Amino acid sequence: MFILAHNSSNAFGGGEIGTVLLLAGLQRRGHRVLMLFRDAEKAERAASYGIPTGVQRIGGDAMLPDAARLAARLRRERPDAVILTTFKKVFLSGLGARLAGAPFVVQRIVLQGDTPGRGARYRLALRRWVHRVVLNADAMRDAFLAGDPALDPAKVVTILDGVRAPVRTGEPGAVRRELGIPADALVVGSVARLAGQKRFDRLLRALAALPEPVHCLIAGDGPAMEGIRTVAAELGMADRVHLAGFRRDVGDVLAAMDVFAVSSDREGFANAMLEAMASGLPVVSTDVSGAREALDTALDEPRAGIVTRFSEAELAEAIGGLLRDGDGRRRMGEAARERAARRFGEERFLDEWERLLQEGVRRRGPGG
Repeated sequence: MFILAHNSSNAFGGGEIGTVLLLAGLQRRGHRVLMLFRDAEKAERAASYGIPTGVQRIGGDAMLPDAARLAARLRRERPDAVILTTFKKVFLSGLGARLAGAPFVVQRIVLQGDTPGRGARYRLALRRWVHRVVLNADAMRDAFLAGDPALDPAKVVTILDGVRAPVRTGEPGAVRRELGIPADALVVGSVARLAGQKRFDRLLRALAALPEPVHCLIAGDGPAMEGIRTVAAELGMADRVHLAGFRRDVGDVLAAMDVFAVSSDREGFANAMLEAMASGLPVVSTDVSGAREALDTALDEPRAGIVTRFSEAELAEAIGGLLRDGDGRRRMGEAARERAARRFGEERFLDEWERLLQEGVRRRGPGG
């Protein structure tokens, strides 16, 4: 198969990386892939993961010529399947795919709140121009379908994200030394795009409430970076908050942490959380979509993580309890590693996507 994905976000975060890793996995399985972005900078980032990329901009909904240009590109490329990954652009990108006669079109949804209830143009695109919608968390399904009662529920499927532990390339302790974090410090951290919805201010206030002088390591870039610095200074934590910027050595960054934290208001399924689990880190997460699917276990299984409500006090209580219990952290980290391998394995993820695409192409392609 030839699979083409299109992304028109102005960010390069977990959703974008998740699609890049999906295409990289399908490429390893012998499929031809191509991912198009809105600008060269994001295309270059994605290309560093080893997949072919290009630029095809989609503007606002009034930019109908952008849909025509995308359609012309698709007619030239002639993909078997098209994966759309920017929900805000599904009207124009879906229209472009329809004009090109793309055999099979999938909209990938990775963010809680991206539903057809956002407007008539979304409902039109999802009903008429998209053949399948793939959610990455079952917890998103009810709200998504409620956004358009006329949408066929059979059109909407869930494929849980897949993960493998990020490779460690540096010497043990190198990231802490680079950032000036003492070797014996307790470190709570996260890897994410620095956007307002991630609520790192909530995480810092929770850490400031702990009796222990905890360090916080945040890897990623984005518009919220200066706000995080401001909150850290207000809390007197500037020397204990380490903003590492965008990093490719995620395995080494995770190895510098004792606890991984998700403090967001909303998510789809935090890929970085799965990477932390696969690396054997205990996770504390607010009750965002996907958190319970990742961390909740059966009563007879060891806990893989802790899901809290959204208050700083509850987040602080959960994190503080883990920091004070070294043995508990190690047990939870091992449980998280085992759960990531069993439930969120990369090969299972690729199997399900490959099956979906092959069946869709077979049914809707020439003669299908």
